[in-house]
Amino acid sequence: METYLIPVEDICAYHHVEINFIHSLEDFGLIQTTVKKQSVFLPIDELSKLEQYLRLANDLQINLEGIHAVSHLLNQLQNMQQEITLLQNELNYYKQLNQ
Repeated sequence: METYLIPVEDICAYHHVEINFIHSLEDFGLIQTTVKKQSVFLPIDELSKLEQYLRLANDLQINLEGIHAVSHLLNQLQNMQQEITLLQNELNYYKQLNQ
């Protein structure tokens, strides 16, 4: 399966952000970029995360450490929601068996 890549320079120009911000997000482990032929690219599946982090930074004035903390909490929330859904499905299954 081929992964589509977007040049980081294009993303920076479109979103009016410096490339250092993207490198900092990568240093914090929040996004992953790919280097090909001495150019930096962002996989298309990372774009929504990048745009979310840009909104946190620009709209809410959250620094990189805060973005990292918010990202961690959102991941925990998503994991807990998945676990709740799984447990609800199991509960519904056993309820149907007892009817």
